[in-house]
Amino acid sequence: MDNIYAFLSELERKVYNWLTKREIPFTTQEPMFGVAGELGSAVVDFVIEERNLVLRIMGSYYHSTMEAKARDEFGKEQLINRGYIVVDLREEDLTDERITRTLEMALEGQEALR
Repeated sequence: MDNIYAFLSELERKVYNWLTKREIPFTTQEPMFGVAGELGSAVVDFVIEERNLVLRIMGSYYHSTMEAKARDEFGKEQLINRGYIVVDLREEDLTDERITRTLEMALEGQEALR
C-alpha cells in the first residue's frame, strides 16, 4: 500500500481498496494546478490517467458549506477545461451496498443516479 493510505479518509479508503482490488491503476491525493492551498490549485482524490478521469470524494462534512460548494465547482471547471472527465462521488453513494455500482458508473464517466 502507498504511504499515503494512512492519511486517507474512510471514504477515500473504500475507493482506494475497490480500485486496488480490481487492479485499476490510479494515483491518489494528486496535486493539480499549483501548490495546495493556493488560489486555483487543487488536490484531487483519485486520478485514473488511462481514462483521463478524476474521482472526487464529496463527503458531507467537508463539502456541504456554500464556500466549499463554490470551491468544488471552480475546481471541477478547471479540471474539465484541462480535458479531464470529473466524477463527484457522494458519501451516500459509497455505502457497502452501493459502492460497486457507483464506481462502475464512475469508470464510465457517470455520476450515480439520484
